[in-house]
Amino acid sequence: MSQPVVTVKNHSSHDIYIDSDPNWDDQQLLLNGKPLPRGYALGPDLSARISVDWDGPGNAYMMGVIFADGPDYDYGGDGFYQLSLGQDENSGLLAVTDGGGEAKVAYSISQQTPWSMTMDFADS
Repeated sequence: MSQPVVTVKNHSSHDIYIDSDPNWDDQQLLLNGKPLPRGYALGPDLSARISVDWDGPGNAYMMGVIFADGPDYDYGGDGFYQLSLGQDENSGLLAVTDGGGEAKVAYSISQQTPWSMTMDFADS
């Protein structure tokens, strides 16, 4: 079993909310190695690791994750990104492979390998 691991760094001026995508109901998102039962608020200047236990070869759809700029993203009050994370079919590196959204924070990706990457969030 493998684990795609994403290090999330919050450089913004407010909390970033991390949650499992409800469309991926068979996925158990891990936060710092422990199951994430509900959304998690990552404070400014903090970082966390998100992952899943993955059985099999890597592909483009290994994790479904929501990153939001507030806790009310379910009901339209806060902006969010609903993203699929997995190995890019062209480069083989871990990347955002699908999804989108809009939020008061923007993200950039760095330090990509086939099984890990860093996502930096900052005020847009």
